Amino acid sequence: MRFAQIVLVSCFIFLSFSLAISATYPLLDTKNLDQDPIQIGEILTYSVKIKGLPAGTQVTKVVEKTTLADQPVYRFRSERQTGSLLGKLYHFYDQTESYATTDQLYPLKYVRDLEDQKYRAHVEVDFDHDEGTAQYTKNSDNKGLHIPIGIQDDLSMLYFLRSKELEVGRTYKLPVLVKDKCQHVTLEVLRREVIKTKALGRVETLVLRTSHGYLMWLTNDERRIPVRIEAEARIGKLVGALEKVDFLD
Repeated sequence: MRFAQIVLVSCFIFLSFSLAISATYPLLDTKNLDQDPIQIGEILTYSVKIKGLPAGTQVTKVVEKTTLADQPVYRFRSERQTGSLLGKLYHFYDQTESYATTDQLYPLKYVRDLEDQKYRAHVEVDFDHDEGTAQYTKNSDNKGLHIPIGIQDDLSMLYFLRSKELEVGRTYKLPVLVKDKCQHVTLEVLRREVIKTKALGRVETLVLRTSHGYLMWLTNDERRIPVRIEAEARIGKLVGALEKVDFLD
């Protein structure tokens, strides 16, 4: 598996799933937490390991609250890259930004810049939720898309998930734009579990599983911080772990 694929799996991008679930609840209709977990300036830094060996890092940021198309939005940013050792063998850098409305956390614009060895790609997506359409641009290619209500991009969906009340034993679904396709992601809340983390010490978490078998741990409090993700691959277990929490000055 190429490292670019590994990082995308390890760093909280949920792929498409085909497993049929008998009872699912739309995450779109799920009640929001009483306290908004999104804090301006929040910086979450993760380490990514493959079979216990350092492979790379991911940093996610709530950069600012601003306006886009006359609407108040949050500006989210994620940066993924190979570590210093692996980076000598394989160059990978991926920066994404999402501008999501502050009231519903619907993305209005998504921007991605990818460097994968010698390959380069620039992607922009402009969402029009009122019309149910999106304009997808990759390098010089343009494509119009039809989108369902409440669709998320692969970055905004993380904050959308964090804002929701989740019940153990329930399975939730939501539409996500993966590349230029709409996929329906399912998330099963398995259990509560206390784990030890480097950044936050011992915390109670909610353990989520996708229908493809990836596991994710969210703090079971008003912050809903993702502290760990695991995935099995042909090359071994992939683990992303929260290293530290900071805030912009």
